[in-house]
Amino acid sequence: MSQWAALLGMTDIYQEQVLGLYSHERLPMEVRQYLAPWIESQDWKQAARDRSLANIMFQNLLENLDTQYSRFTQEQEILQSFNIRKLKLDMQALYQAEPQKLAELIRDLLYHEKNILSEFQDMQSQAEKPVQVPMEVGQNFEIELRVSKVKEHAQLLDHAVKFLEDQQETFDFKYKTFQLLAANGSHGEQYLKPKRIELQQQLNELDRKRKEVLDQMKELLGLCETLLKFLEKELEEWLMRLKLSCIGAPMNTCLEQLEKWVTKLVEVFFQMRRLLKLLNELQSRLTYEGDPLKTDPPILEQRLLELLCCLLKKAFVVDKQPIMAYPCRRPLVLKTGPSSFSVRARLLVNLPKLRHSMKVSYVMDKNPPDIKGYRKFNVLGTPPKAMEDCQGEGLMVEYKHLTLKEQKSGPGGKGSKGATDASLSVVEELHVITFTTLFDYQDLKLNLEAVTLPFVVITNVSQFVGAWSSVFWFNLLSPDPKDLTFFSMPPPAPWVLLADALSWQFLFSTKRGLNQDQLRMLGKKLCGTELREDSQVSWSRFSKENLSRVSFTFWTWFDAILALVKSHLEGIWNDGHVMGFVSRSKEENLLKTKMDGTFLLRFSESVREGGITFSWVEHQVNGSYIIRSVEPYTKRELLHIPLTEILRNYQLMAEENIPENPLKYLYPNIPKDQAFGQYYEHRSEITSEYEKYLRRKLIIVSKRQDDDTLSSFDPATPQPNDPSAIMDELDLARCMMNDSDPMMPSLPLELLEELNVI
Repeated sequence: MSQWAALLGMTDIYQEQVLGLYSHERLPMEVRQYLAPWIESQDWKQAARDRSLANIMFQNLLENLDTQYSRFTQEQEILQSFNIRKLKLDMQALYQAEPQKLAELIRDLLYHEKNILSEFQDMQSQAEKPVQVPMEVGQNFEIELRVSKVKEHAQLLDHAVKFLEDQQETFDFKYKTFQLLAANGSHGEQYLKPKRIELQQQLNELDRKRKEVLDQMKELLGLCETLLKFLEKELEEWLMRLKLSCIGAPMNTCLEQLEKWVTKLVEVFFQMRRLLKLLNELQSRLTYEGDPLKTDPPILEQRLLELLCCLLKKAFVVDKQPIMAYPCRRPLVLKTGPSSFSVRARLLVNLPKLRHSMKVSYVMDKNPPDIKGYRKFNVLGTPPKAMEDCQGEGLMVEYKHLTLKEQKSGPGGKGSKGATDASLSVVEELHVITFTTLFDYQDLKLNLEAVTLPFVVITNVSQFVGAWSSVFWFNLLSPDPKDLTFFSMPPPAPWVLLADALSWQFLFSTKRGLNQDQLRMLGKKLCGTELREDSQVSWSRFSKENLSRVSFTFWTWFDAILALVKSHLEGIWNDGHVMGFVSRSKEENLLKTKMDGTFLLRFSESVREGGITFSWVEHQVNGSYIIRSVEPYTKRELLHIPLTEILRNYQLMAEENIPENPLKYLYPNIPKDQAFGQYYEHRSEITSEYEKYLRRKLIIVSKRQDDDTLSSFDPATPQPNDPSAIMDELDLARCMMNDSDPMMPSLPLELLEELNVI
């Protein structure tokens, strides 16, 4: 069975993908079907590299089309014969001079066909599993069909207008001839009467044809209006995806397909404008009582202009939002001063004549909100630039080195008279940049504007975490992408929505999001123990109020942990070895039934800058258990030594005064070296430095039968009963024991207080 035959046997969803491959006119699907066995037997990869071979294969393709034409002719298939002849002429016009382009096209099409067929076969082999087809596949196919239908009707309308023009010229010639004969007087009424009746019949036919053309025009305009609604919806959904992608959501924000649709519809609109002008010219040359060309075209032209302008205004977008190159590379948070940022605007109408002709300028806060204390800024940097087709990606303009400078406020302070009393903090104040350009094409001039998503302007890097929380909240919840007063009354976030967004933060920064257990722990921190599906989180609770028993907010803590994972723990996080967000009580419930030495990695809930700790279980002979945890490691320690090396070398003194590592199994039962062995350092010069750091910085717990004391594995280290020596250490074993634990350390109470053990 040929590949093409196999493709035809697929289900509708996969056939739609194949139809999408042939939605362009570069290789008609009829050619692919008629010549399927021959096309699949050729080496198009080699032809794409070898011009002489490509030329030979192109000539062979034309000969195959001739053969197909002859077969249809013999079978008296007139329509198919005509189509084959037209296909051959079209192929010659496209590829006679550049046959390698055809080879490259067929090579790529066969490759994509093979991938689609492979996906379908994989689906069949797993038929017991429900297959979910993305909704956008069906939507895209419907839009593709509507675009094709509009193009087809536009072509038919073009032919109809040309036929009408020819028909009118014929009538005009006969009418003028009749007038000459009548004026000459050499022919009597008996001769002129049949001519007059014939002219009247032709005029009636001309009137019928004019009405028919106008009906076609109205029908096409209706199709265009419906297609425009689809494209408007696509643009709205794209903007929503863009908003969410800015805060880490894995969204498709590609504009290539949408640009093709918009460009084709704009081309049809301008084609209709040209045809309406031609109809006006026909009316000016010949008119009569009740002439439909007197009344209908102005109405159609006005409606057409409205639709065209609407589409053009929506087609000018900011596809890359403002983002700094340094120091904080997240979109929509900008810093004043020398820190530069980049931003890009794009016109989804990629017509060759527009390239290099449309200059784009920019202004910040063109219509500022009336809010007390609202700051004003100047955008400095590159002067206005013209849009160009950048490497075939589309018609766009990118500014890469812009900076912001705050305007000095007047004597009365910032803000305007009559401004609302509610002032916003710096990190809640939203700003936008507006791009403007003049669309000038085929006698149509139209001012276009594209606006960035709202962003936050900071003056110090310390404000970045708060600014990013504002961007996060706005992009997640705001229904209006231009609402600069959003934080005057910020809405609460449904927990089910917020949970996904929190997971996106990890998924974007690493390769692993948050699971349901981790999200449940975070939900309880924000919503309390009674976490429900309809729970909501206020903006204040998320970013302003301190968490219980600590002096920092939820977002400060969460973002610090994210930074710690990205900088120092990404590998083991992606492997799923960091349980991370788990409460102390759940940690104990998980570990107490496991084998001796089973441990897990948990993020500290009490460290502002983000910390990670590990806890392990020790079972006693009397049936009790001890859960031990170390003081959290932060970026200060992990800058000097990886956590995997700490886990590898961590030691306690056994009863025989022999150091041993108490960490044996990563929860639930993975041998430690199996879990982390790939990250161990094997270069002796580096491991020796790690060992020195461990001896210098890490306290080792020595467990004795009579009491517990703190001692160093290195005998040169000061004795543990010296408080000053102990205070210099960065790590301390913390014992969380049940009531039956007999091994409570016997350190002096005042020393325990100094060390923050109790």
